[in-house]
Amino acid sequence: MQQSYLILLVALSFLLAVGDAAYCGGCMESKVACYNRTHYRVCVNNAPIEGGGLLYCGDGKICTDMMDFCWQSLPNDGIEPVCDEYKVNCRKCDYNQMFVCTSRTTFQLCTGYEMSPQVNYCPEGTVCSIDSGDFCVKPCKLPYGRYECDRLEPVN
Repeated sequence: MQQSYLILLVALSFLLAVGDAAYCGGCMESKVACYNRTHYRVCVNNAPIEGGGLLYCGDGKICTDMMDFCWQSLPNDGIEPVCDEYKVNCRKCDYNQMFVCTSRTTFQLCTGYEMSPQVNYCPEGTVCSIDSGDFCVKPCKLPYGRYECDRLEPVN
């Protein structure tokens, strides 16, 4: 009987740890949400402050899930940023694309391999989906059920 409780306790602890994993744009124990490798927003009531600008960690620092969230990056220190741009699947402009999604809710015009500086925003409650044939759709209408660009904000 005691062994069953111990197994249950270990399983619940694991689920809580996994459920609390940091993700790009999500509020963390440090009361910030990382938005890219070097920028973050302050969180209040477990939500990023909207309307406020992104704050910069500083030269050579990365935004991490540690309590000291802006970490001076050192080679081979094993500390990874919460947001890894290399794992975000966003298309680049090419001659086959007229528009590309630059975040979950923004898109930009392509002229060849160049992206226009004008950022276009989807209406509230919709997400970018060039593949759908529309620019923006409700999340339940996403082709393949996933974001075309899983960034919360476009990268400048």
